Formats: sequence, structure tokens, C-alpha cells
Amino acid sequence: MSQPNPSPFSRTDAVIFMGGITALTAMSVDVVLPATGVIARAFGLEERLGAMLVGVYFLAYAVGQLFWGLFSDAFGRKLALKLTLTGFTLASLACALAPSFQFLIAARFVQGLMGGTPVIARAMVRDVSSGNEAARMMTVLGAILTVATMIAPVVGSGMLVLFSWRAIFGVLALLGMCFLAYTFFALGQTDSNRRPERFSLHFLRGAVRLLFSTRDFLAPMACGSLTFAGYVALGAVGAITVEANFGVGPEAFGPLFAIAALINTGGALLAGQMLKRHSLEFVGIIGFSTLALAGLVNLFMAFSMPGLQLFWGAICLYVLAFGMIYPTAIAAAMEPAADMPGFAASLMGAIQMVAGALGAWVASTLFDGSTSAINLNMALFGIATALLYLLHRIFPQRPGP
Repeated sequence: MSQPNPSPFSRTDAVIFMGGITALTAMSVDVVLPATGVIARAFGLEERLGAMLVGVYFLAYAVGQLFWGLFSDAFGRKLALKLTLTGFTLASLACALAPSFQFLIAARFVQGLMGGTPVIARAMVRDVSSGNEAARMMTVLGAILTVATMIAPVVGSGMLVLFSWRAIFGVLALLGMCFLAYTFFALGQTDSNRRPERFSLHFLRGAVRLLFSTRDFLAPMACGSLTFAGYVALGAVGAITVEANFGVGPEAFGPLFAIAALINTGGALLAGQMLKRHSLEFVGIIGFSTLALAGLVNLFMAFSMPGLQLFWGAICLYVLAFGMIYPTAIAAAMEPAADMPGFAASLMGAIQMVAGALGAWVASTLFDGSTSAINLNMALFGIATALLYLLHRIFPQRPGP
């Protein structure tokens, strides 16, 4: 097997770039959160329909990731980044200029299809590292991601105050152009091999069969996806929930969301520090124990009438667990990927986005004007994920013959 090119992570600017393109998709969701109800009202629609801006993006992103991961394995990470960032930038401009809600949803769908940067970034990490080293790198990228998602709603709120919701998509287009410029002029390669024969249905069938028969891929992938589904409720109906129940307007939602994002960052950084001294399995036990507790707390909150502090505290406990689990689950699932990290990352990402779309749909369906939709969503997916992890620990995959 040929050796990979020198790691692009040896330079600080490259680390920031990799974290940035990992965060770009999450930012594309989070920067819109304060404006979901505003956008719906701008087109004369019910506020809850603004959640479609979250759900449709996740569905499109799920489909797009399958393509971009496979494409990057076949033709190289750098070419894949050039194409996906170009498409993302153009789709963001289309969103900013949308003349109708239907056009906006269509452009948002295309934006999701072109959001292949996180899966390519994860494949690049796997190109140059594995095991605890890869997990630590994922936690660094995860910390950058959560800092970006902490800032994104504040930026969205600011755009609403200073300009309009259209400026939000203008910011995304500008970010896309900046990352595209770096890709063209400064980014090196991490994969030296080209495998165009993999861009085929024959390879796709075999790769899917292999990965779906490997519980060491399936279990962490499913755990990360279900945890993400619970988290998505905050994005889907968070802004309208706190406005309806606590009088927190769209412009103030960004700073409130930043508190949860800061806790999420703390979870990722805590996991990274723990991985310096402990195994990936030990960190997983701590993360999923925290998730189980968060699920139970949110279940209690769903059937009570909490104040803003208790309500947001329960959410922060969940996102703390999410910050610990998400990057470590990705790293664990990538271990059995062998020489197809791009496709493994894309398959995992696609399933995560389907789970995200499911979480957004559940939250918007349960939303009745109270706080219970978010709490129930986090309780449902948090407890289910913790039970799944427990079963995987009790009944691990048997080694092959």
C-alpha cells in the first residue's frame, strides 16, 4: 500500500481550515435558526413551516454525502473539495435571492446536496491517522465545529437586526468562497492513490455489504446518528419554543444558543483530554452515561413546566453528552473503514443526516407551543442511544474465523 502524503494538519492554518469545512454544514443550519419563523412569516406562512429549512437540508445532505465520499476516494480529496465548495457557494447565493418560499426550499435542497465538505475532511483525517490519534484529531475538529455553531446563531441574529434574513445566506456564500480560495491555493493532498474503478455500483454494493456486516462500524455510527437526532430538535423548533414560552425573540436566541454550543465545545474538549490518558472505550462509557442521565432529566422536564433556567439546563446536559459522543463515535466507526475512508465517512454522514431529518420532523410534529417537544425528542433519542450502546458493550461482535 502506498504511503499517504504528509499530513496537512502540521500547520495551524490547515487545522483551522479542516475544522472550518467540517463546521460549514452545521453552520449552514445554525445560522438560520433564529430566522426560521421570520422567513416563514416573510412569505405569509405559519412559523412552524420554517422548520422545513432544517429538515430539507438534512435530507439533501444525506444524499449528497454518499456521492462526495465515494467521489473523493475515486478522484481525490482536493478535486472533490473544489467541486462541492463551488456548488455550495452558488446555492447559497440562490437562497439569498429566492423570490418565493418554494424556490428557497429548492435552493436549500441544492445547498444540502453540495455540503460534502465534512465527509471529505473526516476522510482526510483517516488518511493520515488512526485509533486514539484520529479520535483526538476529531475532537479538535469537533471543538472548532462547536465554536462555529456557537457563533453562527449570533451571526444570524445580527443579520436579522442589521439587514434581513437574506443576508444570512450571503454570509454562507462568502464563507464558501473563502474556503474555496484556500483549497485552490494552499491545501495539500492527503491521499496519493486514485481509484476511479470505485466510482461504480459494483464497488458501492460490496462496500455497503462489508460495512453493514461489521458491528464495530454499525454500533458507533448508529449511536452518533441517534444522539444527533435528539440534538436537532434544538435547531428545528428551539427559536419558536423560547419565544412562545419565555418571550425570547429571534434576535436574542443567538446568544442563548451560544451557551449550549459552549457546553458542547466543552464536551468535545473534555473527551479530547481524556483520550490522552484513557482508551476510546472508557471515554465512550463516560459519554453515554452522561447521555442516559440527560435523557432521563429531559423526560422529567417534558411532563413539568420548567422555567427558562431549568429548561435550558436540561438541554445543556444533553449537548454536553453530544459533544463527547459525536467525534469519538465518528472515530470509532472509521476504524473498520480500511482503505475506503471517504465512502465510510459518507455512508455514516448520510445516515446521520437522515436521523437529523427524522429528529427535526419529530420535533416539529410534537410541537404544540409548549417546551415539551424538545424535551421529549432528547429523552427519546438519548435513552434509546444509551440502551443501544449498552447492548453493544454486553454483546460485542465476535471475531471472524
